[in-house]
Amino acid sequence: METTNKDMTDPRLKAKKKILIVDDSETIRSLIVSLLENDYEVETKNDGHEALVYLSKGDNPDLILTDMEMPIMDGRMFARRVHADPRRDKIPIIFITSVNSAMLINSFKAIGIIDFLIKPFNNDELIARVNKILQP
Repeated sequence: METTNKDMTDPRLKAKKKILIVDDSETIRSLIVSLLENDYEVETKNDGHEALVYLSKGDNPDLILTDMEMPIMDGRMFARRVHADPRRDKIPIIFITSVNSAMLINSFKAIGIIDFLIKPFNNDELIARVNKILQP
């Protein structure tokens, strides 16, 4: 079959953008996957350490959604480590959390978080924020 320039610009033929979800709650991970998997390639990890191991293999996502409070390595430390690496410092990160606003404001300033959602979040709001970041 012969391809044309039109085929190359068809958005259905483009690779899906990748999202990494980092949360210690299987319920939250499953919910977010179900909301995003039709439009994006989605990978999940249980905590910041597991996510860093995944990233160290060179598979950089286009967006990271992470909980702030997790065992082993919390979201703030994970985000600092991601943005400390020049190969990953431009990856947008959204916190999904139940922590207070003062802690979030400090994270925006110190770590460069692009956005946040407070748990329990609105599903449509999550989809809208992800789409705003990842779709031209």
